Amino acid sequence: MSHQQSFRVHGTTCGSCEIVLERELKTLPGVEKVNASHARGELTLTVQDGTHYRTEDLEAVVGKHGYTFSSDQHPAGHAPPSAFSWKRAGGVAVVILALYLVLQKSGLLVYSPTIEGSTSLAAVFIIGLVAAVSSCTAVVGGLIVAVSSANAKRHTAMSLREKVRPHVLFNTGRIAGFAGFGAVVGLLGQVLTLSSAANGFLVMLIALGMIAIGLNLLDVLPTNVVQPPKWLSRRVVALSDSKHPGVPFVLGAMTFFLPCGFTQSMQLYALTTGDPLRAALIMSVFALGTMPALLGIGVATSAAKGPALKWVTQAAGALVIVLGISNVGNGATLLGVAWPAHPVTAGPAPIVNGAQELQMEVTEYGVYAPEAFSVVEDVPVRWEIFGSNNMGCGSTLVAPAFGIQTALRPGYNTVEFTPEEPGTYVFSCSMGMMRGTITVEPNV
Repeated sequence: MSHQQSFRVHGTTCGSCEIVLERELKTLPGVEKVNASHARGELTLTVQDGTHYRTEDLEAVVGKHGYTFSSDQHPAGHAPPSAFSWKRAGGVAVVILALYLVLQKSGLLVYSPTIEGSTSLAAVFIIGLVAAVSSCTAVVGGLIVAVSSANAKRHTAMSLREKVRPHVLFNTGRIAGFAGFGAVVGLLGQVLTLSSAANGFLVMLIALGMIAIGLNLLDVLPTNVVQPPKWLSRRVVALSDSKHPGVPFVLGAMTFFLPCGFTQSMQLYALTTGDPLRAALIMSVFALGTMPALLGIGVATSAAKGPALKWVTQAAGALVIVLGISNVGNGATLLGVAWPAHPVTAGPAPIVNGAQELQMEVTEYGVYAPEAFSVVEDVPVRWEIFGSNNMGCGSTLVAPAFGIQTALRPGYNTVEFTPEEPGTYVFSCSMGMMRGTITVEPNV
């Protein structure tokens, strides 16, 4: 016979914490089953009759990860973990707005088609660095330790090279797996790109998911928004028990599917690119960011704990939200809404052979030069566009108001249309990352 014990668990940040709690507490004598829920802040033990555990017993096992426990009853005046705080949300909103404005003005949210100019990859790398010392380390690092320890037990007289081998294989597999699965994610985004409007709605939906994950990391919205099935995460973790020499490599690749909020936000970010190569680049850069800490797992996990760990985790959560807000702008652009509005500094377009002539370059740095034009209504426009050799998402030009969605090739391209209504209209690349405006003036 068995019975259940319920506890409140504190210090969890995402689905990875559930896996850590369930795996480690399952080793306690008399424990038959463990069920942890980050969203509800609950832990339930199914134990054999005659077995009883106190909060101190649980903390002795998993307290090293920053988890604490209390009874299943809420003390008077204390809200449950999922309570929403307007005061906290307001403070977070101010910080995020300031961070967004700073990064937007500095150009760090621009995703350039070239690797060298992809300044937003720096943000991806930073998020990887933080993810590696967050609660995600407890499960990913635990897998590394499990594999290397099992290897050490099987081969007691190992050289330093042999001891390091599982760690190298794990991290190599992680980078390769994140690149490969990232490419699949990017391909999925490409397949889902049906039209500029549909793509705009998709990008905005993904962006909202990123924002929700960021809010989750900030503890403003504790409920898990998006995560893989728990059975899949358990299967990945169970791989660490295998004795096959290739397991570290496979295990590293399969960590792509572990429920880490940071990983999920980057997967959504990669999906918005709609490009397998760039999505693979984003995910591999993220994995590279996690590598230094995972290679020195003991030092890394002991260096960032308690308040310091919580602070860096929440700072990275704010950065995830900023990337999400940036993608809201991308989606809005694809729907024909300028975000933010571009100031028009261009003079009227010259008329050559009865048509208004616009000249623009799609640069290798991920911008349109120039990015603002002025034309008059009811007069044909001939838009001459020079494409560089590395245009990225700029290889597709989208201008919803004028019915334009066309592929651009390196060299000279010509697009023709006739503006019919005065107003300021946006044009962009296929993912809304590169933006510009055309102002149509009344023909008087």
